[in-house]
Amino acid sequence: MRMINRLSHAPSVNVVAFVLTISVLSGCGGADSTSADAAVIVPPVATTPEPPPAETEPEPEDPAPSETDNALRALIDESNIVPINVEELGAPSVQSDLAQLGKQLFFAKNLGGESSVACVSCHHPMLGGADALSLSVGVNAVNQFDQQSHDLLGNGRFNGAHVDNLPVVPRNAPTVFNMAMNDQAVFWDGRIERRADGQILTPDSIVNAQGRRLVDENLPDGISLADAQARFPVTSNAEMRGDFSSDSDNQTLRDLLAQRFSNTDQLFSSTWPISFEQVFNESSISFDKIASALASYERSMVFVNNAWQDYLTGDNSALTEQQKQGAMLFFTPQNEGGAGCNACHNGPTFSDSRNHLVAFPQLGPGKGNNSGAGDSDDFGRENISGEAQDRYHFRTPTLLNIATSAPYGHAGAYQTLEEVVRHYVNPQGAISDLFAANNGEPFVRGGSDNAPICQLPQIADIGEKTNSDCEELLEGAYENSLAAVQHLQQARDGQVDARNIFNRNAQLNGGEVAQLVAFLQSLSDPCITNRECMSPWIMDAEDEASFPDDSLLVAEDENGDSL
Repeated sequence: MRMINRLSHAPSVNVVAFVLTISVLSGCGGADSTSADAAVIVPPVATTPEPPPAETEPEPEDPAPSETDNALRALIDESNIVPINVEELGAPSVQSDLAQLGKQLFFAKNLGGESSVACVSCHHPMLGGADALSLSVGVNAVNQFDQQSHDLLGNGRFNGAHVDNLPVVPRNAPTVFNMAMNDQAVFWDGRIERRADGQILTPDSIVNAQGRRLVDENLPDGISLADAQARFPVTSNAEMRGDFSSDSDNQTLRDLLAQRFSNTDQLFSSTWPISFEQVFNESSISFDKIASALASYERSMVFVNNAWQDYLTGDNSALTEQQKQGAMLFFTPQNEGGAGCNACHNGPTFSDSRNHLVAFPQLGPGKGNNSGAGDSDDFGRENISGEAQDRYHFRTPTLLNIATSAPYGHAGAYQTLEEVVRHYVNPQGAISDLFAANNGEPFVRGGSDNAPICQLPQIADIGEKTNSDCEELLEGAYENSLAAVQHLQQARDGQVDARNIFNRNAQLNGGEVAQLVAFLQSLSDPCITNRECMSPWIMDAEDEASFPDDSLLVAEDENGDSL
């Protein structure tokens, strides 16, 4: 900025003598006064002139829309894509009393049957709302030295109950972020879903004679999907329950867990009743109240302030040219030369919440199998519906903040977004590359442990810890993955019935794959990688003194650093 010489620009001041005639009254006592006029010369009063306005650089004008901008904005208008209005979501503030209680419960290990695992074990705010693992490790967590490590989250967390430390939770943990925007279905198989009439179906629903699930009668009226979802991780043996009260049904189990917080169980003394009374105006504690508080905390996690939202509000500079080209591909149908991603990844969360057959790789144990990763098939939605046309169908995940929630897929088999996009270009080729397969034989290109799937941090760590060969650890995973691809092809050919299939591979070259990946990266809110920004949603060692009991999970990574 050019400096202004104020002196050189000061106006001249004429010196003017002012003659002031002052009448001086003199006298004393009660004598008569006499007056005399005296001329007094007063010097001029110097004044500081007002400086001229400082010269500033003009505000930069918004760049003129490029050809790409014009085309993309036309596509946005045609698709009726609008910015997310956070206020319309009705999401609670994390500072609300109910959400604050939910935050404490979310970090409370006493919600786990064996008091060893909390909700945050698989959904930490600094791990993208998930756990950074391909397959979650719930109960029986140990570190690399086989020491119980309930507070260790993410990489370096192993399952101590399996001979090879393989996880027994069969699927990747989805992010808990932006739950307030999802009121249709949750879990990879959509096993908790809201019907068109507003009623909610869950695993506790009664199945009628026709094999159809009915409304879950245990749920209070008018609750959110997050509220319904909060009732089920505690019932999973692998995730949170462990061996606790193994003969109890789900509702009885929840009642037993609620007693821990009401001081009716002598083994669990706490100040939880005071916390609940402050929120609900009564000290009695039920699992309905616990779920309500958990849901409020989860629904407060709205993170949508990303570059794409800035672009939608009119900022042409919010996206790079590469990201704009990627957006064009994303929203343009395949029959018009695009990738057609928004056929499934649509709406404000970039998810239609429906179940689709896309043949992502298999990695985890299947239904009813707790023996470890890679040795059983996962039929996805068919496990819930019982219908063969739902085989290998999984719910479309949200793409908001996708860059921070690797690994990807229902089994967490892909580590990078580029691998994910290339899967849609050629599912069978992507799986062959993932397993280093050649002519149907896996683990033959470059040696067993060099296959990309063996480089997944969790699989690599298990192999190193147990001195195990990757091919042995993942026995059956390639065959199961290939079975899903073959099922997709058969569905395309009309040989098997499928409900919703990925109809045609995307025709993308390497540059276009990179463009799509760049666009996906624009969907991340920078707050979620900033510890200070995320602090309202996190509890740590500083909260131990005020926590209602001694079960606070103080999360740390494999290096012992706080998350």
